[in-house]
Amino acid sequence: MNKFSRRTRTRLALSGFALIGLLQACSSMDANPNDPSVVNATNPLLTEGPSLLKVPQGHREVIQQNSAGDAQFTGLYNSFELKATILNTAVRAALIKRQSEYYQWDQAQISTEREKALQELNSQTEVFMSFATPDRKNDNLADKKSIWRIFLDAGGRRYVGQVKKDRRLVAELQAQFPYHTRWNTAYILTFPVSTTSIETQIIKLTLTGPLGTRALEYRPDAQATATPPQSLPTDLNSETN
Repeated sequence: MNKFSRRTRTRLALSGFALIGLLQACSSMDANPNDPSVVNATNPLLTEGPSLLKVPQGHREVIQQNSAGDAQFTGLYNSFELKATILNTAVRAALIKRQSEYYQWDQAQISTEREKALQELNSQTEVFMSFATPDRKNDNLADKKSIWRIFLDAGGRRYVGQVKKDRRLVAELQAQFPYHTRWNTAYILTFPVSTTSIETQIIKLTLTGPLGTRALEYRPDAQATATPPQSLPTDLNSETN
């Protein structure tokens, strides 16, 4: 009797597992992989941040027009995906405008941030990158023994990039770069050439390593101009009245 009961319980358990599997399969068939509300483990770039995060359309446009890369995974076996924004004059003005709104900066803070942005524009070129790999151990752009190399080509010259992780919270990163997701790693790439000397030229950013090569191109005619608040001119060099 006990042996029969144990066998019966085993059969019932197996039937239950089979039913759960069937329901999951049906659910997967009904889901639309292109629906942003569907979270797909093989598609970490699909969702643009939390639903409660409100990013002004004007800011989205500036970031999008100064960004390049892949917006989503196209398959389970992709070796890596990335999207990157060059922090040129237009983008830096947009970022300062955005931060001044949600942090409610006063004029003194805006002036300080503007001066800092001008110094960086005149001394180096920075790029924000959102990066993802199916295998996390290959997501090591900032490591000393990284498998990746990064270059920036502009004006007939090549510049080698230095990489560091952007350790700000995901909410702040998504408020500034809406395409970034919690599944990705954020990086800041720095190149030894002033942004002001190359931002009117075609710029090519190359990421290369054993898993492949990806080249992103930024054209000045496709770049947007920011519309900063009254206290922050589009031209960061101009003075506020």
